Amino acid sequence: MSIYMIRHAQSEFNAVFDQNSPDPMIFDAPLSALGRQQAIDARQHVASLEITNLIVSPFTRTLQTASLIFADKHPMEINPLVREQLTNSCDVGSPPSKLAASFPHLSFNHLQDCWWHDGEKDHRGISVEPDEVLQCRADEFVEFARQNNLHSTAIVSHGNFIHAVTGVHLKNCQIIRLDLDTAQHQTM
Repeated sequence: MSIYMIRHAQSEFNAVFDQNSPDPMIFDAPLSALGRQQAIDARQHVASLEITNLIVSPFTRTLQTASLIFADKHPMEINPLVREQLTNSCDVGSPPSKLAASFPHLSFNHLQDCWWHDGEKDHRGISVEPDEVLQCRADEFVEFARQNNLHSTAIVSHGNFIHAVTGVHLKNCQIIRLDLDTAQHQTM
């Protein structure tokens, strides 16, 4: 059963982030101009894949990426299980009411007000998600995919989450094909 994991296109946070500088404090970062173009450019490649289902993380950057790549070709299943590991400001999400205002054609009624990681806050006021919590969530997703016999499905997600599932670091808007039956993957 093939699953195509797609890392979101470049966000405004990705465009300015420097590991040696303070967090730019861009919460739930939207796509940058380059990111919007990356998603548009990915359309043709994705159109050649046999995708019939679409699961998307509730972050603005993934919702925008999925909207630009897939338009209205597939209904979006919004699933917080495939969200990013909270490590920086961009990984603090928006409440469902704000997402619904930005994406009125999608339903966020099933999301809790705080659907991202929430725990002890660091000096920035951010609840950093431990690696072991991320890995448990990635394992839960793999089990979910197997139990639901996901196939021909695109998952629009994030770098750390995809790495936790596949062991591969993807660039913005890069795709990896994952076969859960054989546990093999191929970067595309």
